[in-house]
Amino acid sequence: MRLFLFAIGGTGARTLKSLTMLAMAGVRPVCDDCTPLNDFELVPVIIDPHRAGEDIKRTEALLADYRQTREALYGDRRDAEGFFAMRISSLRDIAGTGVASRLPAGYAMNLSAVENRQFSDFIGYDTMSEPNQALTDLLFAPYQKANKMNIGFVGSPNIGAVALNEIKDTPEFKAFAGVFRPGDRIFFVSSIFGGTGAAGFPIMVKNIRQAASLDGTDNRDALARAPIGGLTVLPYFTLEQSKQDDRIATADFVVKTQSALHYYNTALTGERDSQVNAIFYLGDQVRSLPYRYDPGEHGQRNNAHLIELVGALAVLKFAALPNDRLMDADGEPLPRTAAFEYALEQDANIIHFAQLVAPTRRLLYKPLTALYHLRLFLHDGFESLIGQGFTLDKPRLTGDLIASQFYRTVKGPLLDSYAEWLAEMDDNSRSVQLFARDVPEGDMTHAVRGVEPKRGLLRPKSVTIATYKAAMNALTVNPDAYAAATPEQKLMDLFYRAAMRVIDSNLEAT
Repeated sequence: MRLFLFAIGGTGARTLKSLTMLAMAGVRPVCDDCTPLNDFELVPVIIDPHRAGEDIKRTEALLADYRQTREALYGDRRDAEGFFAMRISSLRDIAGTGVASRLPAGYAMNLSAVENRQFSDFIGYDTMSEPNQALTDLLFAPYQKANKMNIGFVGSPNIGAVALNEIKDTPEFKAFAGVFRPGDRIFFVSSIFGGTGAAGFPIMVKNIRQAASLDGTDNRDALARAPIGGLTVLPYFTLEQSKQDDRIATADFVVKTQSALHYYNTALTGERDSQVNAIFYLGDQVRSLPYRYDPGEHGQRNNAHLIELVGALAVLKFAALPNDRLMDADGEPLPRTAAFEYALEQDANIIHFAQLVAPTRRLLYKPLTALYHLRLFLHDGFESLIGQGFTLDKPRLTGDLIASQFYRTVKGPLLDSYAEWLAEMDDNSRSVQLFARDVPEGDMTHAVRGVEPKRGLLRPKSVTIATYKAAMNALTVNPDAYAAATPEQKLMDLFYRAAMRVIDSNLEAT
């Protein structure tokens, strides 16, 4: 099953980044019986005319490194287990050769028809009749008509609703329609209190559900009946207010949210005309530390936030929902949209694993801890172990591995991005403090905040480089265990399996 994930606007891009961090750790969709969803592939598409935004660029760079690393470890497999297990593909990856050649590289939709134009030019304001200009002046403020859309829609969903309707004519939308098959699913991530996200979600749903009327669109019936889910992100951050620019104001977020929710209930999730199979609502009354006011001109880079991490879980939840929660026996959407919310185990401003509800802890604790341990292991001790124990078995782990692009990408950009993501959530309100930021070199015993080591016979157990060396040696008692693997595959799989053992035997459960 493929899940096409449309990440709309800045919130969509940051939630996709959080989902990619989880995928790096080996987190996968899990069914109700706690078994991983196999044969799963994620196809993300970022929708935002503000292509120069730092949040989008960081997410795209992370995805590019992830794809290269994952391919080296598993190739085309969808049923992998371990770090980077989830297969994440771009539309270009899965489109036919002729179609792929017309698509841009990367994961962001090319909206050049929108992003390079002023909104007044886009709607042909200067060529309108005088009565139509007067009507347009009532609908759009002067700053909205003058908006250059390469910085987004500046918190104005009425601009976005007009501009994003062009998406149905893009090569990316046609490629998506061409590869969509019965059994695949669609999910949207967007905020409801801004411009791009609030407008993009209903516009995209409308075009998919009305695919039968779109000329040149393939698989119309499959699209019209597709299981569609959406994450609607309510206000969760605040902005420093600018004295010179009031186009975006935190005080407007609630009013925009109320208006959008009313419209969504009428157009998307109403009992009489449900267009969405499942809707996930997520927000936080404890707002973030104020982000720098930036309507787009300076790059728009916001710190990672707990809401985006929880939002990533909504994507996984939807992917694993059984069909009977979404549609009837004939494959038609159920008359009532399934609605989901999320709550913490404890309402606290400092979040450790213990403050997350039990299903979330089960899903995240061991994989995220294993990935954090991997970063410490590679930075603090692995290279000194070359020529000892497990490194000598076939295939040997040598200096060639350390010098490889694969190793440098994992140790550098990927794991450094993971540490940066954790630090940004730590620095925010609600502070997500999953791991200690200052860990003694080679000693991971107290790396997980709020989790103590288990008691041994005489003293508490420890987690060190030596602990991992012993665990990895024990897993390679058979010297041919990894004979058919590459050095890269051996290192990553061996450490992952060792981490599962070390965490279980040496650290208290959450």
